[in-house]
Amino acid sequence: MFERISRYVREVRNEAKKVTWPSSRQTLAFTGVVILMVAVLAGFMAGFNALLNWALTAILGTA
Repeated sequence: MFERISRYVREVRNEAKKVTWPSSRQTLAFTGVVILMVAVLAGFMAGFNALLNWALTAILGTA
């Protein structure tokens, strides 16, 4: 069992060496894109929620 774990760890290390990691500039750019998209989608969802709230209030006549 320990031999299998040891082999697994060795293989993981070898595969991790093959990974092409993004530069810090790329990471910063990707982070900015993710934050922007989250903000846009949050705004869209808030607007849609307000629209549904208004429609249900108008239909049901409750406050």
